[in-house]
Amino acid sequence: MKHTRHILRLTGTGPTRDKAFADAMARVRQAAGERTTGVCFRVEPVDLEVVEAVEHRWRERFLGLLFARTRSRFSLTLRMEVRVAALDLDAVDFTVREERLTPLQHALRMR
Repeated sequence: MKHTRHILRLTGTGPTRDKAFADAMARVRQAAGERTTGVCFRVEPVDLEVVEAVEHRWRERFLGLLFARTRSRFSLTLRMEVRVAALDLDAVDFTVREERLTPLQHALRMR
């Protein structure tokens, strides 16, 4: 098992602030796994910084004339430092156990 630290830059978008943050946090494990060799099984956030938070607003109308409403979408960019615990499966020694099935067992897919 080895521990590494990575600095990740994550973005998330959503119709509300909470969903934009949740979208960014859902990408943490995938982004940490791409930078780590082996299988990562624990990702701990160490530091979190908001780089950019933007609210996009626009007005839209039905058929260009009726029912005007203001829509908004939130975009969030985070800089996060994480500590990753990973296991290198290439270093693990696996023992090989081979089973021989009789032709009848093989035909019936039994062990």
